[in-house]
Amino acid sequence: MSVTKRLVLSVLLFLFAFNSFADKKETEHILTEDQETQFNYVFMEGVRCKILGDLKSAITYFDQCMKLYKGSAAVRYELASILALGDDLTLPLQLMREAVKLESDNIWYKLLLANILQKKSMIDEACAVYDELIAQHPDREDFYLVETGLYTSVEKWEKAIEVLDRHEARFGLNESVTVEKAKLYAQLKDIKKASSEIMKLVKAYPEKTDYLGLLAELYLSNDEEKKGLQVLEKVVKKEPDNGFAQLFMADYYYSKGDTVESERLLRNVLVNDRVDNGLKVQYLLKLLVNQKELNLSVEKVYGYERILLERYPDDLSVRTLNADFLKRMNQLDLCVKELEFLISKDPDNFVVWEELLLMYNQIQDTASMYEKGLECLRHFPNEPLPYLMVSLPLLLERNIDGALLYLKRGVELAEDGTVIKAQFYSYLGDCYYEQDSVDLAFKMYDEVLKINPNDVLVLNNYSYFLALRGERLEEAEEMISRAVSLNPNNGTFLDTYAWVLFKRKNYSLAKFYIRSAIEDEQSVSGVLYEHYGDILYMNGEKEEAVKMWQKAMQVGGDVEIDKIVDKIKNGLPTDDEE
Repeated sequence: MSVTKRLVLSVLLFLFAFNSFADKKETEHILTEDQETQFNYVFMEGVRCKILGDLKSAITYFDQCMKLYKGSAAVRYELASILALGDDLTLPLQLMREAVKLESDNIWYKLLLANILQKKSMIDEACAVYDELIAQHPDREDFYLVETGLYTSVEKWEKAIEVLDRHEARFGLNESVTVEKAKLYAQLKDIKKASSEIMKLVKAYPEKTDYLGLLAELYLSNDEEKKGLQVLEKVVKKEPDNGFAQLFMADYYYSKGDTVESERLLRNVLVNDRVDNGLKVQYLLKLLVNQKELNLSVEKVYGYERILLERYPDDLSVRTLNADFLKRMNQLDLCVKELEFLISKDPDNFVVWEELLLMYNQIQDTASMYEKGLECLRHFPNEPLPYLMVSLPLLLERNIDGALLYLKRGVELAEDGTVIKAQFYSYLGDCYYEQDSVDLAFKMYDEVLKINPNDVLVLNNYSYFLALRGERLEEAEEMISRAVSLNPNNGTFLDTYAWVLFKRKNYSLAKFYIRSAIEDEQSVSGVLYEHYGDILYMNGEKEEAVKMWQKAMQVGGDVEIDKIVDKIKNGLPTDDEE
């Protein structure tokens, strides 16, 4: 017998025994021996189906149990636990009220009842159930904490404090509980009682200055600055190397406009070897993120980072922060060098790899993106991003078969519904179209638009390819219209819109959009001029059309010269939709 089967059997036997014991008192007088045997068999089948995930069958069996014997609390519990998975909690709540009434000492029944009450936002009743649980099981600390959380969720701070007072009376002083009480008193703006709670910890743990820092933060956050500073100064006097306290003071003095004292304290911390570098990095990161609100320039904050960098050049946390600064200051080449250094020291840090590969893409260094992408894959073969980044240079080189190898593997690893999954589908669509696997290409584009209906590149390409083939033109117009509305000044999109309209024989409107495309495009392609000539010709402006076709040949690019020469010589057939 397998381990799984043994486990299921043991659970069934336990529940069978539990049910028989729980209902024995009433079944002795209500059920015959045959009825009790039938009841237990049906109940066991219900539990088996529930364990196996066949909830519909489980409900059917438990319903049969209720018909056999209406006085079972266990059946109500099993039914309610399944029904509570749905949105309508009325019936499961009724069942659990009845179950608890039948067996008021059963802890699991009360826990499920409280959980259902919580889901229905009946917090006071849920807390009342926890009060009963605490009375029955006074040594279960988790019951106190859950009830506190329930009261806190509805901002009943006084009630939450009362529960924590009971916890303290039962278990004595507890650091996390006392801190929570202080926070609750702070919510009530009762700073005196909040500080009293923290002072309990200061007296109980005199060696820990963290609580003095917490006390100082309480005072400073509630306009009791003198008391707060006194506490911080006491901390610094006791622990001259306490970086937390000094940085807190630096913040305070900066908020009061005393930038000289603030800078002195900050620099002292930055060069103090006895202060953990992690604290320094976190503080500078806070300044960087909030530099606009603090009226600090990025360059000013970077000056502090330079102090750290010069003193701790081999600290990877400092170097990582330096890369972040360089990126924000748009010094991308230097940022890349810093990320490459971090990879050389810690090649198993995927977050840095991710940032480096995206940075290569941003600076259009496709050679490094390909080389480092392959190296990243050796360390992280199950991450989708490097597959995508390796495929991009291959696509640019028109190595379609090579790109497909990486794209097919990467799309399997990408999580459904994500941006990166859509990107894989988009590139796969482009590859398949290049290989004339048109149906497969369009299927990929459809998958992209399921994830992101406003992917403008796919909307443009998809509609353009449909127009070239003269297929689903109404749908093509709808797609390109959406792309243009999202990006109205993109010449490529305007050209596609014009070409779709041309295919739909709406020549006058096509002319408007092709002219807009040429006006908005900084570097007009030969294809664009060719399209303009086609549209002008169908609008009856044949001489102007010839000029545009000639211009298309001069500009060159992807145009077919022989085809344009034929247009200049013979024009376009009036029924030509190409």
